Amino acid sequence: MLTLESALTGAVASAMANIAVYPLDLSKTIIQSQVSPSSSEDSNEGKVLPNRRYKNVVDCMINIFKEKGILGLYQGMTVTTVATFVQNFVYFFWYTFIRKSYMKHKLLGLQSLKNRDGPITPSTIEELVLGVAAASISQFFTSPMAVVATRQQTVHSAESTKFTNVIKDIYRENNGDITAFWKGLRTGLALTINPSITYASFQRLKEVFFHDHSNDAGSLSAVQNFILGVLSKMISTLVTQPLIVAKAMLQSAGSKFTTFQEALLYLYKNEGLKSLWKGVLPQLTKGVIVQGLLFAFRGELTKSLKRLIFLYSSFFLKHNGQRKLAST
Repeated sequence: MLTLESALTGAVASAMANIAVYPLDLSKTIIQSQVSPSSSEDSNEGKVLPNRRYKNVVDCMINIFKEKGILGLYQGMTVTTVATFVQNFVYFFWYTFIRKSYMKHKLLGLQSLKNRDGPITPSTIEELVLGVAAASISQFFTSPMAVVATRQQTVHSAESTKFTNVIKDIYRENNGDITAFWKGLRTGLALTINPSITYASFQRLKEVFFHDHSNDAGSLSAVQNFILGVLSKMISTLVTQPLIVAKAMLQSAGSKFTTFQEALLYLYKNEGLKSLWKGVLPQLTKGVIVQGLLFAFRGELTKSLKRLIFLYSSFFLKHNGQRKLAST
């Protein structure tokens, strides 16, 4: 698959999947940003982020709907979707480019070996490293959008959710420090292991269950891509959930935390070890649905794009052929 083709189909598929489950994503972020006040601080002065504590995702969605209507469930969706598109475009572009370059280099290095059977594929460790490299690059481009999107999701007044107001508030609260828009970047870089685990798991599971199609994601059906996407995302989410919670706490409105270590330690001391996996069920639900839809959409988009390119090429060749005949 061409690098640009992979990036475009991956980004469009990610944006479509994000829109499909956005109310769940909004509620999940709000739940994860909730913290209890410590015993040593006043609840009005501590690091308590939301004004209201919700029991679970369902309770959060119902209350948002009652207070703000159906549009309230899509608060901040535009920036989140743009951030998702850009992040996945950059990720898929660099992942495909780096992977192809690495495999080409590896193949050249093995040319001297004889009697090699079957295609050469990167190991699980190699897939993880390639994924981390690609995801790290994408984080630098999309971290400011992630900060703005999380702020929009966790503020309570309609006026505060406006894009320009969010940017002004972040800038003012941090005394003009522009690096505030990259708050949580270190956590984001640590979380690059998440998509790396996801795509490494996807590649390994594809080779195990669909070995004949292991070299072409577009050759699998939408159902096959969906199943592999769900399984691979379940693995990565369970491993990285504490960092996901810490990132939501860092970037949410009113956050007083400065590092993900501080956020995780605060949670552990005040809410116990279990709180580090707070919101894991909606995170897992949202993650597996998005990842399943992403791979399903991406596979179908890849097939559609290839058909479109084929039709365009056929038309172009036919048109040129007719022009040459006419000129003679």
